[in-house]
Amino acid sequence: MVELRQTFLLSLDDLTHIAKEYINEEASRSGIHRCLVRHGIANLNALKQDLYAEETPEKKRFKDYEPGYIHIDIKYLPRMPDEKEHQYLLVAIDRASRVVCLGVYPDKSAASAADFLRKVEQRFPIILKYVLTDNGKRIH
Repeated sequence: MVELRQTFLLSLDDLTHIAKEYINEEASRSGIHRCLVRHGIANLNALKQDLYAEETPEKKRFKDYEPGYIHIDIKYLPRMPDEKEHQYLLVAIDRASRVVCLGVYPDKSAASAADFLRKVEQRFPIILKYVLTDNGKRIH
């Protein structure tokens, strides 16, 4: 396992699959991980950095927003056994405070959207400045 990790830079899941398939079908993921820890190669990103002097990419940060930027999305809900038709989940999230408002509607009509926006205005303790969407054509 150590040689495979160092030579091919395989993930723990890949190493576990290979071990079970070709070495010992009772090998466990946690056992292989303990082996990698003992040999100081458990962190694949650190190993890559050591071998190739790669710098880890800078993590992207979310843009900071002031309260009032509301992102709204619509998700299709599967039909439940006790329902005749499927429904739609409308979700609104304030990007600054992460306050969330949810609503379940039987359709994607303009009336449902307007009702949901009224509920969002009541739910959020802030002045809504912008409503952001993914520009999908979801409301009829």
